[in-house]
Amino acid sequence: MEIICKTVGMLAANCYIVRNDYEAVVIDPGGNPEVIYPCIEGRTLPLVINTHGHYDHIAANNDLKSRYDTKLACSSLDAEMLLDPDQNLSVMVGAPYISVAPDILLKDGDTLKIGEQTLRILLTPGHTVGSISILMGNVLFSGDTLFYHSVGRTDLPGGNFEELRKSILDRLYTLPDDTVVYTGHGESTLIGEEKRYNEWVRP
Repeated sequence: MEIICKTVGMLAANCYIVRNDYEAVVIDPGGNPEVIYPCIEGRTLPLVINTHGHYDHIAANNDLKSRYDTKLACSSLDAEMLLDPDQNLSVMVGAPYISVAPDILLKDGDTLKIGEQTLRILLTPGHTVGSISILMGNVLFSGDTLFYHSVGRTDLPGGNFEELRKSILDRLYTLPDDTVVYTGHGESTLIGEEKRYNEWVRP
């Protein structure tokens, strides 16, 4: 299994393409679909996943849905954001955007598959009400919940720092220290690294 990271969109979000030889899953296609397409071609794309409903993580949903026979998945709690330019904050950056509706509404504990790999959904609210993280073996896609030595913003609509702190302490910091964290912006990190050095949330 291969994980490719492409930095996309005006807010430099990390889009992840998880792929094997014959299929791929795209996590957080936040723009620049022309950068994402070459990572998929020659494979099927059964699934696109949004970790939350902000514009910088969903802006290429429509392009991927129109090009591939794929299903779009996001948290049931953030689903309405995809369809509302005010809620998904695309209005704030002067690019009002309405995503196609999700095909799959995710909840905590759901599992998805790519090849032999299982993707487990962790509800990690705080950045948005329905933010999710995705656990695949010893790899975590944290969206905008946990960053390298930092955390996601909570001053936007639906944000709540206490909820974010609880999500990190109770859900993410309980993972093994060697869990690799692929973040929604910036560089990757390790759970153990964040437990030791992240000044925003300390165990």
